[in-house]
Amino acid sequence: MSNYSRFIQLIIFMLFFQMNGMAQNSECGTDYIHNTRMESNAVYKKQVLEMETQVEASIKNHAHNNSKSTIYKIPVVVHVLHLGEAIGTGSNISDLQIQQAITGLNNRFNNSNGNGVDVEMEFCLASIDPNGNSTSGINRVNGTSVANYQTNGITPTGNPCIGGSETSIKDLSRWPVADYYNIWVVSEICNGSFVGYASYPVGGLYDGLVIVSTSMTSNSGTLPHEIGHGFFLYHTFNGDGGNLNCPVDNDCTIDGDRVCDTPPHKQSDCGATNPCTAAGVWDNSRYNYMSYCPLVNRFTQGQKDRMRATAVIAPRASLLTSAGCGILGTNEINSNQEFSVFPNPTQSNFSIINSAQKPLTIVLISSDGKQLNTLFSQDNIVSFDLSSHPKGLYLLEINDGAKTEFKRIIKE
Repeated sequence: MSNYSRFIQLIIFMLFFQMNGMAQNSECGTDYIHNTRMESNAVYKKQVLEMETQVEASIKNHAHNNSKSTIYKIPVVVHVLHLGEAIGTGSNISDLQIQQAITGLNNRFNNSNGNGVDVEMEFCLASIDPNGNSTSGINRVNGTSVANYQTNGITPTGNPCIGGSETSIKDLSRWPVADYYNIWVVSEICNGSFVGYASYPVGGLYDGLVIVSTSMTSNSGTLPHEIGHGFFLYHTFNGDGGNLNCPVDNDCTIDGDRVCDTPPHKQSDCGATNPCTAAGVWDNSRYNYMSYCPLVNRFTQGQKDRMRATAVIAPRASLLTSAGCGILGTNEINSNQEFSVFPNPTQSNFSIINSAQKPLTIVLISSDGKQLNTLFSQDNIVSFDLSSHPKGLYLLEINDGAKTEFKRIIKE
């Protein structure tokens, strides 16, 4: 056999290994879309940089890190944009498949396999729709009315592929992003170019994630991967220049994926050792849900901190006050009811009873996640004035130095 033939066989083998080893997430379109927008959209770039500053500050202040104090409950709505097939066939996947996919997502986030950490975030299919009616959290719409969708699927905004317009397709079915995390299940993305992509948390009418129907399953790593992006996780190989260079790692809080317990690596580095560095726990990156390696099985503590920090900052914070799951989005655990709020609902003022008279940091947050007021007090009764604020739903974040509790306030 000639050297040329051996070379060709080697290339084929390497491509085969790469495709099979990284099939789980190798066609995520998030980076492509994000990098394009960072280069062409100054407003978007400013929003991302501002979000980075807020998340970094939140992590440093440990405002979100409550050690088994709260589980953040996130209502999701799944929009199935099918091609006219019967329910349960083709792109019109069944309710059961969707429910199993959400179960698989939660299993990964709560570390059911014991390999990583429990992120303490739970995703529920919405039980209450935007009009206050009962719902399964699943909407089905025939997407063939949008030009080119039937032949090539959806085209992410800014992508040159010839498919259905992203905004036109999402307009067929979308719920308010302040109250629901939108998941659009589609037939294809750019004629098979990607299996999923997600919006980084900068808000907007079309915020959420897109996933192909064949990847919306209980055993696919695509859904947790894209949800990770939605809560501001980058790929573990972020900064590798397209699999060309080891990412810069002078300061792990601002370089690479901005997470310190996921060693930097190149996209295709998935072997027993990390060619980029011997530091850190290599398994935290090569087996990470945010890598392209096979057999992914974990999120890390650093990723948990980053996602939970993102969850309490606009625009994600309003999801914690949503009634979409039928209950308050923050499930209080081990709460001894040291803090109570009255009157609630209120027409103007309300007070917090601090029965243990502990030093408290109290943050008043609007339904769109904006921090309206912060008080530091050890008084038995702490009063807030809502008279200058509009009617609606508000969130109180109460931290006593050991734990954080969330209370929902309604102004009538």
